[in-house]
Amino acid sequence: MKRTFICLLALFVAAASTAAVARAAPTEITAAGSASVSLPPDVATVNATVQTSSDNANAAVVQSNQIYDRVVAAVTKLGVARSDIVLGYYNIRYNPRPSVQPPNPSDEPYGYTVVRNFLVKVREIGKAGAVSDACVGAGVTSVNGIDFGLSNPNAARSEAIAKAVDDARAGAQAMARAAGLRIVGLKSVELGERPTVQPLAMARVEAAPTNFDQSNVSVSVSVTAVFLAQP
Repeated sequence: MKRTFICLLALFVAAASTAAVARAAPTEITAAGSASVSLPPDVATVNATVQTSSDNANAAVVQSNQIYDRVVAAVTKLGVARSDIVLGYYNIRYNPRPSVQPPNPSDEPYGYTVVRNFLVKVREIGKAGAVSDACVGAGVTSVNGIDFGLSNPNAARSEAIAKAVDDARAGAQAMARAAGLRIVGLKSVELGERPTVQPLAMARVEAAPTNFDQSNVSVSVSVTAVFLAQP
């Protein structure tokens, strides 16, 4: 009889312990958060293209090289480092002239066409308009756009991540309160970063040099976090 009582007591203790563990198991709450940090840009990138054409491939290449050399000389004179002028792409294509002259709806010149696209990084952002003008003055075919950005976005990115996690925590706490729980820990967090938003450059061309209106650069991130909650 005594042994039976001890066995029953042990079973009761074990069952009570299991129930306590089950009651103590935390509830998982998944919440999403997002945040943006806006800062004034401190670097600009001029995207430009030189296109030359000739019936002779070598002549088209020589023309392209001459214009590009003039561009490099003009922008370095404004203080742009040679290493901040980089090739985007380079292409040579041939469009043969037909024996019978049909309409040319594409307006693509016959013969050899050399297309050279390059980027000029302007670290003195106030000179972005002057650099664009210098490119045009040196003979570029087109200026395709001006991008404004941050030379070192890491600090803004870290701040945005911290704010996004705080945003997720606030959402999780609201859900926990509604369920009669409280947040006791963080199980996991996953970063899902959205691209940095680059503002469009708006050129004012009433007078030289060209000026650009600049809005802030926004670094935006999103996170998904799993929090632990208990009564």
